[in-house]
Amino acid sequence: MSHLSQTISRIGDAIQGITQGSFIGSTLVGAAAAITGFFAPVKGLLSICFATTLVDMIFGIRVARKQNKKIESNKNWKGTLRKIIDEFTIIALAHGIEWAILDETGVFLLTGGVTAIITLTELWSIIENLNTIDPDGPWKILGKFLKKKGEDYTGIELDFENEHTDDTEVVEEP
Repeated sequence: MSHLSQTISRIGDAIQGITQGSFIGSTLVGAAAAITGFFAPVKGLLSICFATTLVDMIFGIRVARKQNKKIESNKNWKGTLRKIIDEFTIIALAHGIEWAILDETGVFLLTGGVTAIITLTELWSIIENLNTIDPDGPWKILGKFLKKKGEDYTGIELDFENEHTDDTEVVEEP
């Protein structure tokens, strides 16, 4: 036990040396260490989720260019940052539930599930963008496969092709 107390004392001395005895500095270093300790186990999940979001943004820009739409980089970047912040919040809450309520360490069932859902949604968007860029590409088959699996899993018909048709009824006057 004395070895543990010596280690903690040395850590405290190092923090005091870094912050020069400042209470605010020590508090900030401690808070940064706690935040790092909380998110370090799920850094891979966060990275893959954010990477797919950025790839989706890139393909969205390519679609806009193909369709000759005006690209507003400030608006596009703000939208992507907002999406990343929302994803980060959802993943952090899921990890917080695992950490605080379920008291699980090293098992990221909830965090991994949330990340998988977010990443699959982004992948679906990337495939839609690829289909727009090149409708005859190999991702067309993948898109149909994912649509079929989604319909089987949810029991809901996912008919996106006829989504924007005019279904108004024509009534003839007597």
